[in-house]
Amino acid sequence: MKTVSLACRALRIALPVVAAMIVLAPSAPVLAQAVVASVNDDPVTNVDIEQHMRMLRAMNRPSTREAAMESVYETRLKLMEMSKYKINPQDGDIGWAIGFTARNLKLEPQAMIANMQRSGVTEDQWKQKFRAEAGWMQFIRALNRTLEVGEGEVQAELSKSGRVKSNEYNVRQVILVVPNGASASVVEARGAEAAQLRTRFTDCASGIPMLTAFRDTAVKEPITRSASTLSEPLRKLLDATPVGRLTPPSRGPQGIEMLAVCNKSERTDQAAADNVRNDLLFKKLQAESERRYREVRAKAIIVVKR
Repeated sequence: MKTVSLACRALRIALPVVAAMIVLAPSAPVLAQAVVASVNDDPVTNVDIEQHMRMLRAMNRPSTREAAMESVYETRLKLMEMSKYKINPQDGDIGWAIGFTARNLKLEPQAMIANMQRSGVTEDQWKQKFRAEAGWMQFIRALNRTLEVGEGEVQAELSKSGRVKSNEYNVRQVILVVPNGASASVVEARGAEAAQLRTRFTDCASGIPMLTAFRDTAVKEPITRSASTLSEPLRKLLDATPVGRLTPPSRGPQGIEMLAVCNKSERTDQAAADNVRNDLLFKKLQAESERRYREVRAKAIIVVKR
């Protein structure tokens, strides 16, 4: 079993960039505030409801008055629960929540915030919403520190998508050095030498010593890479090159370059496995989040003024 942290690697937003856009935000119409409901004695005004309607509309979600009221209740209740446990998300955590929501909407974070600004959502309102989401997820993670995704679950999910195995390549870079400023004829001559070496190279055991003994030629240390970490053109090139052979020569920054393919093997696609593990863990955390919120919502005292 392998415990995976849901740090959502990759997904932190620079809030100053988003906040800088606020200067250009259109002013929201000023409404007379009236208390229309309360959540555990915390008043909810008609302005709160109007703001959440605009926010939901900007995120392409149902934006009826009822939906907006539930959105307000959810935000307030999550903030109240966070307060009990002294959870105080920082700007980076709020940025994660903005980025995560934007990604689900297939939007850039700045574009989503811009949508809200155009819709008249105030900075205080959208920051409060995303602060609640960020802190709530911290809360759920803290309650489920031992939550794990089993290797069997990962493999089963990989099997569904056909990503169980991928090629792994062991290669060595070969460089026939060409001096800076060399003439075209020198480059051409080195290219011809590389082509000749390629025909003589039939395995790494005997071929590598031959290459290292060749004049002005460098052979780099062996490296191993999985197919999922390579660009598609390079992966196709390595797939097309038999084990024990050199790839076709190409001009590089230091000279004429080739790759010696010393081994290919089939391995579990670790990058794909890690992504699947994170996705499965997040789904479990989402389920825990929904369950916990239902409990909090059921206990809440909500009074709607008629």
